[in-house]
Amino acid sequence: MKVGDDARQEYFAMQLIKEFNTIFKVKKLRLLLTPYEIIPIGANSCMLEMVQDATSIDALKKTLFSTYNRTISLFEFFGMYFGKHNINSARKNFCYSLAAYSLVCYFLQIKDRHNGNILLHKDGRIVHIDFGFLFTTAPGKGVELEKKVPFKLLSEYVALLGDKARSFVFQFRK
Repeated sequence: MKVGDDARQEYFAMQLIKEFNTIFKVKKLRLLLTPYEIIPIGANSCMLEMVQDATSIDALKKTLFSTYNRTISLFEFFGMYFGKHNINSARKNFCYSLAAYSLVCYFLQIKDRHNGNILLHKDGRIVHIDFGFLFTTAPGKGVELEKKVPFKLLSEYVALLGDKARSFVFQFRK
């Protein structure tokens, strides 16, 4: 359940994401979106489908810090979690989902993309949640810094795509 935000906007954003997902599939693009169900039950409340096998990047980083008593980058985490046999598949999933959500965030002008609003799935793909900042809508105080940024592309993401995985950087740009 989610209460206090404009549930109709969350629902509308997810309907658009589902349409983008359909377009990507029809055009046979290797872009990964993870639509989930949102059911408004009032103007300011909705039921959300839980994204199985995923956690927010924020929660993951906090858990890693408390476990290892230091900051663990996504690059290092992928190496630890996926190992050398599965890391390339996980990086591909990360790349294709990052590219897909970057496009969606650009087209829909989705802002407020902090690590609490981005999930990491157990297969390496990312999933965006919480669409309170859509088009020109910004509840409360707007996010001034993000107004000029079309989508979130952190150096940590580039490090995960690049370094020993230059082909993923090429795929992302493609």
